[in-house]
Amino acid sequence: MMDGNRVRFIPCATWAPKGVAKSKPDRVELSKEDLAQMIKETEGNLRELEEDEETANEELEEENEDATQQTKQKNTKHATKMTGNKEDDDEIDFRTRYNLDKYDEEMDDDKLDKFLKMGSLFLHSSSEEDPYITVKDDEDDNSDDENEQIKPSDNLIAVGVVEGDAALLEVYVYNSEEGSLYVHHDILLPAVPICMEWLNYDREDEQLKPGNLVAIGSMSPVIDVWDLDIIDTVQPSYSLGKRGKKKKRIAGSGHKDAVLTISWNKNVEHVLASGSVDQTVNLWDLECASAVQQLTSFEDMVQTINWHHKDAHTLLTGACDRKVRIFDCRTSDDFKTWELDGEVECTIWQTTTSDPNSCLASTEEGTVFAIDIRQEKPLWSIKAHDKACTAIQMSPVCPGCLVTVSDDKSIKTWDIDGKPSFIYESLPNLGMIQCLASCPDAPFVFCAGGDNKENNLKVWDIRQSKEVRTRFCRRVGLPVDDDDDDDDEIEEDDKDHIQMDINGEEATTSTSVGHKAVTTGAKPKSKFKKKKGGHVDKKNKKHRK
Repeated sequence: MMDGNRVRFIPCATWAPKGVAKSKPDRVELSKEDLAQMIKETEGNLRELEEDEETANEELEEENEDATQQTKQKNTKHATKMTGNKEDDDEIDFRTRYNLDKYDEEMDDDKLDKFLKMGSLFLHSSSEEDPYITVKDDEDDNSDDENEQIKPSDNLIAVGVVEGDAALLEVYVYNSEEGSLYVHHDILLPAVPICMEWLNYDREDEQLKPGNLVAIGSMSPVIDVWDLDIIDTVQPSYSLGKRGKKKKRIAGSGHKDAVLTISWNKNVEHVLASGSVDQTVNLWDLECASAVQQLTSFEDMVQTINWHHKDAHTLLTGACDRKVRIFDCRTSDDFKTWELDGEVECTIWQTTTSDPNSCLASTEEGTVFAIDIRQEKPLWSIKAHDKACTAIQMSPVCPGCLVTVSDDKSIKTWDIDGKPSFIYESLPNLGMIQCLASCPDAPFVFCAGGDNKENNLKVWDIRQSKEVRTRFCRRVGLPVDDDDDDDDEIEEDDKDHIQMDINGEEATTSTSVGHKAVTTGAKPKSKFKKKKGGHVDKKNKKHRK
């Protein structure tokens, strides 16, 4: 049975285009030497974390040291009077009982391996190699191989998940033709993910062939880049930045605090930008995995950044100082500023218009602003939500089609082609919605993640709303009335959206009347077929036992 008090939410997600993933991803097989090296590295990392914690508390300890020492001296004198020589006998017995005389002796590698028991934490390539599995797999069973196969018509969705004390990167396969959605594999992350960005620049490939990677910003100041074509990996392909070590007086590189936003430059593929709690934006050269420029004109933490889709030097930023800034990155002090009504939550460029000078920004006040970078003031603003508008996304193909999500737990669709107008609202039961991403290969498919621990991932086609079909389908040459098989399975009154939680269970649908959403009790047939896979499926099996 699932723990009712567990925490599970999705802070970030991103899509990978069709055709970029390997049809059969590689699987990591660790040798004994690799495992021993990882054990040593893990031990070193744990020691570094302990040292950092000790350094952070050092000042507080020094303040209390004098008072504590005086108290200890008084207690020692009192104890000596009361116990006499018995204290010496107790000390000898205590040290003998817990073997403290040998406490500082170093373990050899074999003893350390047995002590840490880390070998048992890794997956073996087959059950034949796992000493803890007595019932071996049937060699003729090819079901796992079939599930691992990725088709050219598949999209991947990289989803950052926080579950209890664990942080995961779950890789979903979505196929619009088959109507399927399932977890293909997952990766344990070293820190809580906050943002992520897909990229195809693979610095490890000598021939510079396009890759399939995702850069993840987290509570750590270090950005990790993971290869989505590798299963059972335990380490990123490479990292950007390095933690400093105050106690050893070793300077770090890159950011000094959590990374909140990442943007990959599609025009200059070896360039990545990142914004941080440390109130800076770093520009990274992926070829050498180092920061080559830093923007420092911010007065608060940087929450959102976006490279321009055509101009390789132009970077759009939004910060908690309530300001949108646009930089010409050929010089760090050349930028324009617009002040909005609250902390800037999200920014995007309008990529489906003929005008390359338009961008959008949302704020913690629930307002969406349209900005022409040639003008001194925003063109217009709409009060999109009652609470923070956490994310906004345009359709990658359809002009004017804007989707917004919020802490008020709603998803709204807008038409901003000309005068902005409200089209549709739904309450998907995701909790407070943290992220939103649009599919690069479909004009109306989006995914969203929230903090409802029982239902926190939704992948859907906004054309399931009649209002959306009527307004937008003709703009991209699609029929307004969809006659596919889904219409036979779903009643017209219930065809708002079908959402699927992360465990593959169906959820109630809702229909919209004006600006108010009305929840219905109907449970139509799920559009997405859930297949087995990943840590979640393994955990559910344990709970059912």
